[in-house]
Amino acid sequence: DYLVVNGITAEDWVKMKDTDKEKSDRVIDLFSDVILEKVLRKSQYLKKTNFDSIFCFHFQSSEAIMIGIQTKDKMAIAPYVTGNSNSDNIEVLNAKKVYNQQREIELFNMVKSGAVISDGVLYKRFMLLLASETDSSLNN
Repeated sequence: DYLVVNGITAEDWVKMKDTDKEKSDRVIDLFSDVILEKVLRKSQYLKKTNFDSIFCFHFQSSEAIMIGIQTKDKMAIAPYVTGNSNSDNIEVLNAKKVYNQQREIELFNMVKSGAVISDGVLYKRFMLLLASETDSSLNN
């Protein structure tokens, strides 16, 4: 469909791949860009996991919201996530960022830095954790 929309017939495509590798590579690159932009436009959540931290991001229309947890002593985060360790060593972090660039470029840069597209389940769990932290601090 992409080739037809761009005026390239099946015969032209076969010929182009055989005779003009550089041009066919450009067509493939453009197609990849279109697909990637479509995926990024639909994406709302990213997750970035490190040895001692997990950060989740919600990319809204004009800003991104980050919430994450990290260990205070730079120990492995996995035991805390599975509930096999004392949560006193966990720090909950959150922040907001207004986009400096187009939303999809911000998403792409995060993916390039190691974040992965997520379904948002962990982000929502972290938001509940943050809400309970806030409630308990208000009650003390």
